[in-house]
Amino acid sequence: MKIAVCEDEKIYSDKLLRLLEKYFEKRKEKVEITVFTDGIPLLDVYNGGKNFDLIFLDIQLEMTDGLDIAMKLREIDSRVALIFVTGFENRAVEGYSVKAFDYIVKSSMDSRLDDVLDRFIKTSEKGMISVTLTDGKLEIISCDDIVFIESDGRGTAVYFADSVVRTALSVNKVYQLLPRDLFIEIHKSVFANLMKIKRIGSDTVEMSTGKSLPMSRRKRKYVLSSVMSSVESRIK
Repeated sequence: MKIAVCEDEKIYSDKLLRLLEKYFEKRKEKVEITVFTDGIPLLDVYNGGKNFDLIFLDIQLEMTDGLDIAMKLREIDSRVALIFVTGFENRAVEGYSVKAFDYIVKSSMDSRLDDVLDRFIKTSEKGMISVTLTDGKLEIISCDDIVFIESDGRGTAVYFADSVVRTALSVNKVYQLLPRDLFIEIHKSVFANLMKIKRIGSDTVEMSTGKSLPMSRRKRKYVLSSVMSSVESRIK
């Protein structure tokens, strides 16, 4: 696993490095950790062809703004996990505009880091699925990229931001492959990605792509509570 730490205060970068090494030593896993003191060198490395699996990014860097750096990173790599490190909890929520995985307040680094890493590892392990498409090809899919799935009468249509793939597998079988804490059934044979829900109406759900999906009225309370629980779990 390749990890980047972008932190301009040496006391915190050293502490984070020490905690990361301790965590992965306990798991007996090898990691490559690269430390940056500013966001521009991190972007330069990315533009040079290197990428990372996980980036710890200080929101308030001395020379650059961490959120601006995150936006530029997202233009290059939509899948890398971003964990913001900040001394100001009120700014941390802004990180979700760039799909941050989580955030850690510097004062709680010792108590929070292991829990956040445990969740990241768990998510990474179940973050990909493979399905056989209707043309016989095997497709490897990132669960995070799926907006929603629905039955198309003959199998399942898997919708992304700008494309759709189809498999002969039933929608329930595809759902069984997906992370249960990420997808919920909003209507009969329609399952939505919680993190892609933008707005909840009385009987429809608007997704991040602008697509409006039908929602069973009896499921509205469940959908609302699931979305709120998902948001709360990410900002704790």
